[in-house]
Amino acid sequence: MRRTIAFSALLLAGSFVSAQEGINQAETLIKKSEQTVKAVTEARQQLEKTLASYNTIVDGKAADPKAAYKDLGKAVNDSEDRAADVTKRKDEMDAEAATLFASWKASSDSIVSPDLKKKSLLRLDETQGSYGKIAAAGKEARGEYDAFLGSLKDQITFLGHDLNPSAIASLKPDAAKLNDRAKKMFLKIDGVSTTATASLDALRQK
Repeated sequence: MRRTIAFSALLLAGSFVSAQEGINQAETLIKKSEQTVKAVTEARQQLEKTLASYNTIVDGKAADPKAAYKDLGKAVNDSEDRAADVTKRKDEMDAEAATLFASWKASSDSIVSPDLKKKSLLRLDETQGSYGKIAAAGKEARGEYDAFLGSLKDQITFLGHDLNPSAIASLKPDAAKLNDRAKKMFLKIDGVSTTATASLDALRQK
């Protein structure tokens, strides 16, 4: 009898430990998701600053084009670092999500009550859906940033050995197209960020 009680107590203690781990994992996932959304926003802001620096040169507003070009190179590096951070944060978030969802699924499968098991699996599915939108936002943002940075760097490279008024003037049509592309990209990223933020709010309420 005592052994049975002791064993039952051990199982109960184990379930509490598992539940606490689940809570901690959920909190960590929310934190990682917040970091991903923040990384997307910061990358956008840095890219916007970089484009503004580029436009200063193309528009002929730079007092010292050579110095401005050097600063632009640093700005591009900062943009690449910010874009890379989006992927880093997303990968960390993916790893945490995989751990949480596997643990949640195992915990749900161990529930004896059919009704409670169904509810638990339903909430798991809803949470995975919310998380999936944040993960998709991070992936889409990185893709947009990389593609745009590639085009921007092409134009910057063009000016690298030919930073004179006529070369700058010849680049204006291309710069205009780049800026138009940037406007569309920023609008798209803003929409992606809004969706990710809403999904993050949904995660917090789970």
